[in-house]
Amino acid sequence: MKKIYRPLQQDEILSVYETWGSSHFPDDERKPLSSIRSLIERKQYSGYGLFSRKGETESILGYALLLHDAEKKKMLLDYYAFLEEHRNKGFGSIFLQNMRKQTDFPGCFLECEDPDTASCGEEKSLRKRRIGFYQRNGAFLTQVRACLFGVTYRMLWLPSAGDVGTEDGSLGAVGTDSISPAEAPGADSLLSAGGRKKNEVPEGDEAFLQDLTDFYLSVFPRSVFDNNMKLWLP
Repeated sequence: MKKIYRPLQQDEILSVYETWGSSHFPDDERKPLSSIRSLIERKQYSGYGLFSRKGETESILGYALLLHDAEKKKMLLDYYAFLEEHRNKGFGSIFLQNMRKQTDFPGCFLECEDPDTASCGEEKSLRKRRIGFYQRNGAFLTQVRACLFGVTYRMLWLPSAGDVGTEDGSLGAVGTDSISPAEAPGADSLLSAGGRKKNEVPEGDEAFLQDLTDFYLSVFPRSVFDNNMKLWLP
């Protein structure tokens, strides 16, 4: 059974979000379906999916939904999830590495709930593991914090990684030869492949903060930003 990574069509984005969004994300992090539809109409929302394909039949394994400006110069990973039966199989790293290779992927902002605001030790550990997963897959953890609609996040940057390796979107043999978290670019190594110190965002935290502010203002009305969004460096 072949594993296929491909863009989601507009109706697929709405279907995926409506079908699985409520079970994959807490209420305070979910947008109304009407907001997703409006963003799609404004060409500021897109998505990718990982599918298993047998003959002409496709079954979705996981998905990424992205918020972006109309020109796709900047993106934010809005929702990222796998169906429960397909978790902990290495697909998460495979998905991110393929997303980074897309020619229309300029890199994206990542919002991860701040471990320091967790309500218990178990939740704090879960949030730290989530951040570590993105770091192992090439993301830079910044010092920028964001309080968005009442939820506090640590902000990361996931850069692009070049062109797609195959023309048809196939991942090849997904299994023992697939990318695993241990093989992905390392948060556990002192330097990244580009020679930067661990967790160092390429242009610096202050520039990142300004870029992030500009991005949110390109997507949300100023009144929404002023009333519901706060960004800062500690």
